[in-house]
Amino acid sequence: MSEKLIGSCIFGQSGGPTSVINASAYGVIRAALDAPEITKVYGAAHGIQGVLNDQLYVMDEEDPEELRLLLHTPSSELGSCRYKMADPEKDDKDYKRILETIGRRGFAGLGAVVLKDVADDAVVAGVPAKEINKNK
Repeated sequence: MSEKLIGSCIFGQSGGPTSVINASAYGVIRAALDAPEITKVYGAAHGIQGVLNDQLYVMDEEDPEELRLLLHTPSSELGSCRYKMADPEKDDKDYKRILETIGRRGFAGLGAVVLKDVADDAVVAGVPAKEINKNK
């Protein structure tokens, strides 16, 4: 049996703002809030840029009825971006910054709803807690 990840969860949006991206966000946020292994749920302001700049919303503190409105809200409620991260083989500063941000807050992993043109940045999604904390 594999070890369960326990810790905080962070979620961000990226790509074109649509009502579908908000509905997906609600599904991820709701599932995280309901999971006993998740100790805190954060939303990244403007996707990966929010993680890089440590601009995070505490989703646990939001009104559940307000969150449910995401199912029918156009645009991207958390804010989106189209920031293109560099190839980590050439420039790893963004990746190091991400690991600093998520490691500092006890994250078990990182997730994002992305569209095709920004899917390359999703390589950071699902970073296990052991990887995040190995340099501490």
